Amino acid sequence: MIHYSENITPDSFSGALFAVEGIKDACTILNGPTGCKFYHSAIADSQFLRTPTFNPLEYTEGFYFGQSRIPSTYLDGEDYVFGSGEKIAKILRAAVRKNPGLVAIINSPGAALIGDDLDRFLAEEVGDIPAFALENTGFSGSFGSGYQKAIIRALDALRRRAPPLPAGADTVAGPGAARSGGRPKTVNILGLCIYQKHYAQNLSVLKRLLEISGVGLNAAPGAGDSAASLSGIGKADLNVALYPEYSLEIAEKLKAEYGTPYIVPEEGPPIGFDAAESFIRGICRELGGDRHPALEEIERARARAYLYLSRFSSLLGLPRGTLFSVKAEASVAYAVTKWLCAYLGMIPASVSVLPGGDASFIQKLGTFLAGIRCGKALEAPIIETPAHILLADGNTIAELKLYGQRFCGIEIALPSLGYIDIAGKTFFGGDGALFLLEQILNGLRYVMV
Repeated sequence: MIHYSENITPDSFSGALFAVEGIKDACTILNGPTGCKFYHSAIADSQFLRTPTFNPLEYTEGFYFGQSRIPSTYLDGEDYVFGSGEKIAKILRAAVRKNPGLVAIINSPGAALIGDDLDRFLAEEVGDIPAFALENTGFSGSFGSGYQKAIIRALDALRRRAPPLPAGADTVAGPGAARSGGRPKTVNILGLCIYQKHYAQNLSVLKRLLEISGVGLNAAPGAGDSAASLSGIGKADLNVALYPEYSLEIAEKLKAEYGTPYIVPEEGPPIGFDAAESFIRGICRELGGDRHPALEEIERARARAYLYLSRFSSLLGLPRGTLFSVKAEASVAYAVTKWLCAYLGMIPASVSVLPGGDASFIQKLGTFLAGIRCGKALEAPIIETPAHILLADGNTIAELKLYGQRFCGIEIALPSLGYIDIAGKTFFGGDGALFLLEQILNGLRYVMV
């Protein structure tokens, strides 16, 4: 059976748009039909608020259509025949007037067939502003492939316009050494994206845990940094491929260009107490440090979890033995599945990995599930497999609700059901573990008690 939610997974086109929109002062120009613009612009603005207020009347000019993000060339039939050059030139002039730190033109899949010389228009219209064109994001490729392609092109554009290093400056240094112009013991966090649920608070938690361990955050491309900040991405001592699905290509590029080593957290993103501790230990080990004060904060959160978990479990033994399903990237699915099974004693009913999953984490996930005799969970369709707790995107949760299943849905990814998050929330570190535990325990009260 084919289920509709499987056909609306964001692809490489969306990945490229959200990658550039995650740069604080970048202007992302969509060369394509108007219909390709509205969803991406609305989500970018709701996820990453660049301005304190919004007045649609300030964006009545052509190309914006009342939205503050992602101006579009609104291609029509004639443009596909005669080219869209005139519209591209006009939209670039409008973008330059807003003084962006970076300009990117991204073709929709259909616009890629026209063949307009986008680089020529950039050269003629944007002046000294760093800029690049992405003519083809990769037809029907994964979200991660488009995201990485756009981030790499953005870093290339910024590097071309960066001032040259002083003569004799060393651009290659080992772990723990200060790079030219950089601070000692700093890292770049790679793979965060504004399309991820609670990305901003996730980054804030990582920054705090690293700082109290004596490690500074240099840059996090695609997660709110400015173009100027990303220009110094080569100054870090270590790159952390937080989500390998969205960062391995970027990490390899930075290693080749700057000699910066990188690591992939062994337990995946720091979701759950054990994965959060492993994340901190792994970075400190690579940077030659032996101080782990962040572990004390995680341990305090673990102690708080015990107080509530022990009381909740005292009568029925829950959540041990309850069924859960998860739909996420391979690295996230592994971290979530291992935490729920090993810490809470829950049983995986279905584990669905999104397209473009990291091969090493797919293997780890399969090995773990086989080790607890739940290997069939990887093959069980998430829509057709009953569970008490479902951790997935809003569309998948909505579809199961339409089928009349009784369960608690926990949004861990977009698209969203529309809940407006005002208070900061996170999935990472001790705070994130407590947040997920709170939703699971309250959900089980609704489903089973």
